[in-house]
Amino acid sequence: MSSISITPFNSEVVAGESLALTCTATTTGGGGTPSFTWTGQVSRGPLQGQAVQGSPNTFTDMLALERVSQHNPSVQCMASISSSTLTTSVALSVSGNYSIYE
Repeated sequence: MSSISITPFNSEVVAGESLALTCTATTTGGGGTPSFTWTGQVSRGPLQGQAVQGSPNTFTDMLALERVSQHNPSVQCMASISSSTLTTSVALSVSGNYSIYE
């Protein structure tokens, strides 16, 4: 695996609104399809992603957060293929007072 990224990076969101994040991993050679794992304090818990091939050696996975709260400070994406694993994270800037526990 050669690179991994999350977009949008440093996301600003209003508490209670939804947010879609995309994790993109680029592989080298014919290593196969990576598996994605999303972690962090998200209301739906850790999610296993299904890689979607966008172009040769580039795979993406999406995470939809239904309602972001102040309890969601960051989200991580991990892509694994064979014995190679890359991890990246995005910091969420949440404004407002919505809480998933209310």
